[in-house]
Amino acid sequence: MSQSRHRAEAPPLEREDSGTFSLGKMITAKPGKTPIQVLHEYGMKTKNIPVYECERSDVQIHVPTFTFRVTVGDITCTGEGTSKKLAKHRAAEAAINILKANASIW
Repeated sequence: MSQSRHRAEAPPLEREDSGTFSLGKMITAKPGKTPIQVLHEYGMKTKNIPVYECERSDVQIHVPTFTFRVTVGDITCTGEGTSKKLAKHRAAEAAINILKANASIW
């Protein structure tokens, strides 16, 4: 038996008057997405793919600490957490917050 795969297409992103993609509209149009997914999709649309680096892994008994850095275009943010996943999410959230607050960068 053959299985057909259907790919759902996301609605096109609306551009703001300045010709840039609206990160706020992207977030509200896609509820339930992780900060990493939102930042990656935004990076794809603006041709600035986020790059993540693990800066520090401090694994001590019962209290691990990880630090991730994300760079998107000219913006670099870090996030810290008790797991790699949490640290990466926090770095992405920090970048999203800067992008939302300072939309003139794009």
